[in-house]
Amino acid sequence: MGSKYIAYLPRYVRLEDGRRYGIPLSMIMRGLRDSVFVVRIPSDEVDDAAIGLIRRGFKQTSLALNKGELYSLTKRVYEPWELHVRIFNNGYVESEIEVDRDYLQHLTGPRFNVIYEAYEALKGFTSYRRICIKPLGECINDVIENVGIELRAPRVLIPWKPLVAAASSMLLIPILSKVQLPNILGNGFAGQ
Repeated sequence: MGSKYIAYLPRYVRLEDGRRYGIPLSMIMRGLRDSVFVVRIPSDEVDDAAIGLIRRGFKQTSLALNKGELYSLTKRVYEPWELHVRIFNNGYVESEIEVDRDYLQHLTGPRFNVIYEAYEALKGFTSYRRICIKPLGECINDVIENVGIELRAPRVLIPWKPLVAAASSMLLIPILSKVQLPNILGNGFAGQ
């Protein structure tokens, strides 16, 4: 497929206390494994945020590793990428862009922590939204400059559902060949 996704993330920011801060690229690149950026919303508005995202086309997923979130929601951004948003009861919202879970490559990546996508998706569903730098425990007042991180989809994407269907069929054929099904036509149902 060769599709790419460019994730834009804060690089130089002004923190809530007014200090300017350059986020080290090494910290930003931890987004391959962990959530560096989170959106903070009021904890008493978590349910409203989830309902709003579902109205915007997000779907609840059970095919995810639970990190303690109340809601695990996904939405296809464009082929083959999906946005995965996790909403926690403390009002923290983590998000990542990843290969859609329709493909086996969803399990192995690539995936990356993103922030603006979730921030924009939450617009109108909460009384406030703040972008925070999780490792620092501080929120951003103003973004001065962004950095773009390019993710490339695997060249070949393997849908897992047809594989499961084929494997199931292959397992059922020997079982069904040993089972004698009643001859419906021979039991007097045809023409009597």
